[in-house]
Amino acid sequence: MAQRRAAMGRGVLLATMSAILAALASTSAHADVSGCPQAPPAAAFDSTWPINLGLLQQRLIVYRCNDYLKDFAAEVAKARAWVEQRAPQVVKPAVVFDIDETSLSNWEQLYHNQFAYVPSGPCDLKSGMACGQREWELGARGVALTPTLELFRFLQTLKDKNGGAVALFFITGRGEDPFERTATEWNLRREGYEGWQRLYMRPSNNPGANVAVYKTRARRDIEDMHYAIIANLGDQYSDLIGDDAGDHAERCYKLPNPFYFIPPALPEAGLKCLNH
Repeated sequence: MAQRRAAMGRGVLLATMSAILAALASTSAHADVSGCPQAPPAAAFDSTWPINLGLLQQRLIVYRCNDYLKDFAAEVAKARAWVEQRAPQVVKPAVVFDIDETSLSNWEQLYHNQFAYVPSGPCDLKSGMACGQREWELGARGVALTPTLELFRFLQTLKDKNGGAVALFFITGRGEDPFERTATEWNLRREGYEGWQRLYMRPSNNPGANVAVYKTRARRDIEDMHYAIIANLGDQYSDLIGDDAGDHAERCYKLPNPFYFIPPALPEAGLKCLNH
């Protein structure tokens, strides 16, 4: 009986996975970063406390539609200059990328939800209801951030000291489960991210833990495979913070994201990998 139930469970899982893959296959790729509405006029902004949340949202939209990608590209350009210089000097160099708001943009959902985090529920951007985070991710609707994608592809042209390739890793705070992994991998590949070494996803048995701890462990795992992490890119300090042994990256790059915050914040002592 137990074997029969296990077989039935596997059958349900495979059927569900097949349905997700079929749905993803019918999803067309975004040609460009979308979801940017007509920007409101950049009026004078009163930043005295308490700040009006509605006016702050308008300022964020103005920033997103006018200056965000320029600031984002400028930081990515710093990473490119460094890895182009550093990769040929080391054996088995690796570069680590976060996913959300680093490699993929979720702007359509962020704008639809007025920057609120809604963990569950349906996601219909044509409705007046909030879009649930999990359903958004399972829909694989993230859009490649062009500066990151261009860096990713550039790294694939570089060679290390011995003529080997630069290894590319993704470390995301998205939870590890078969459906989330399938959707995330599909989304990355559909948007042009091909040929990475490994995608690390947050263990499902410890969802409430400090995400910086999990991401540090993932980087340590990469180092244990004898890779030298020459650069780590993320939009949150929690993507970059290390442990008592260090930041586990020669250099790290904090990409702009004024739309949401994932703790912890930058430590008072700063990060050694940011000093460049």
